Amino acid sequence: MPAPDLPPPPAADHPRCVYVHLTPAEVEPEEFEGCCAVVIDVLRATTTMVAALHAGARCILPVLTVDDARAAFARLAPGAGVRGGERGGVRIEGFELDNSPRAYTSAAVGGKDVVFTSTNGTAAILHAARARRVLVAGFANLMATCRAIVDEPGPVRILCAGTRGAVSLEDALVAGAMVDLLSPVRPLSERDEGRLALEAWRCTLAQPGGLMRSMRFSRGGRNLLRLGYDADVDFCAGIDIFPLVAEYDPATARVTRTDRSPPVPGASR
Repeated sequence: MPAPDLPPPPAADHPRCVYVHLTPAEVEPEEFEGCCAVVIDVLRATTTMVAALHAGARCILPVLTVDDARAAFARLAPGAGVRGGERGGVRIEGFELDNSPRAYTSAAVGGKDVVFTSTNGTAAILHAARARRVLVAGFANLMATCRAIVDEPGPVRILCAGTRGAVSLEDALVAGAMVDLLSPVRPLSERDEGRLALEAWRCTLAQPGGLMRSMRFSRGGRNLLRLGYDADVDFCAGIDIFPLVAEYDPATARVTRTDRSPPVPGASR
């Protein structure tokens, strides 16, 4: 803890700045009010949600617990939905799908509501639910998400889901890539989390093996490799493979595809 008699901080953040929070514990739910939140759980929940929407799912219903998922599924009309998610990285007993984005094909989820719960990602989305707008992102929809927030009138808070309350490298890399893309048009907070994420991203690009190596080296990547999900790690490292905007609406408790995205000036891939 800092000294209790410290003076106020010397400089205030710009009203349109970008914040990065490396875990949900770093930011209180009320701090999202009036902001645009971007939630990242790249291995694998947010990538899987984006994949499901790309495959034609009507919506994703993110819930906190397995019991919540079963209750939400019971409220759907017969045949209208499927249950997906994981605990400890593996499919939940009785659920039709796990948390592999490769499993969310048009045959599996097309035209259906997907009730979804995961160890970290769905909790992070619900943590940010007081934001004016909540987007769901990974490498898979990186540019589309940046385009969607470039003209946001207030602050942008990028929230990394982390792993069981701890910082995860893979989520920080997505946050760093977003900061890099947005840097020509939006200032960065005076806090250092965004700079740490940006440096991690740039160092990753400069190293042999690049992003794929860092994703496999990360805590989330190592966990999935131990479970035999090597292909999922590689899939989740794919950049801009699903150019869509996924947005959570707290009023309906649904993530849907919205796709409103002006170009990002000065950004290119």
